[in-house]
Amino acid sequence: MARVLAKNSISGLVGKVVYKTLNGAQIIQSRPKKFKQTAATKVSSAAFLQCSQWTKTLRLGLTPFLVGLTDSFMYRRLTGQCYQALLSATTLPIDQRTFLNTDMRALVGFEWNTHSPFAHFCTLPITTTRNAQRQVTVTLPEIYPTTDLQFPDHTSHAELLVYVYALNFEPNAPTADACWVLPIAKNGPTLPPAVWTTPPLPENYAVVVSAKLLYYEANRLTARHYVNSKQLNPARILWMGTT
Repeated sequence: MARVLAKNSISGLVGKVVYKTLNGAQIIQSRPKKFKQTAATKVSSAAFLQCSQWTKTLRLGLTPFLVGLTDSFMYRRLTGQCYQALLSATTLPIDQRTFLNTDMRALVGFEWNTHSPFAHFCTLPITTTRNAQRQVTVTLPEIYPTTDLQFPDHTSHAELLVYVYALNFEPNAPTADACWVLPIAKNGPTLPPAVWTTPPLPENYAVVVSAKLLYYEANRLTARHYVNSKQLNPARILWMGTT
């Protein structure tokens, strides 16, 4: 059965034809054929579903950092990249692999918004390490604002925000996070090297370190006006690991 929705769009099944809306456009396609899964495809499907659940948990935890300013297909790209990392970890059977016992460094460099790649707007070599006390240290070199950062038109101020988020994916388990914000003015002076270290993070947790650039217009009489949007929100994963 199909239903007529707002703006006369149709959603549902009529005979062997499926009607749906994708990215604002009406799509009509043949009903997919059913097929019998083998044992291998069932395991693979279960692994992909698990990756989808993990990345959903991660995305929800990163809501204060992402604030909805990602591209429309971010969640699909993240799940796909997580699944590829899971497939490459052949030391364990696929049904025993988890986000915590699998090397997820393949996600390093993941762009949260492909409309404005972080690497295009920031060329700084940011270094991230973890020590035996389960602390994450982020190191920045000397910053030359006019050459190391790309500023949008009519914007001359930015904040480099580094966000560390730790979780273990267990239901109702506590999480931990830490944030570092470094103001940068386009026409300001060269900034000296800087080092920031988090407090100790929980043991046996996954840790994701992301960075983003927040652009704003400065006005001495009013609050800062941030100009980030779904088209302009440079953000990426810098480091991944476990404690």
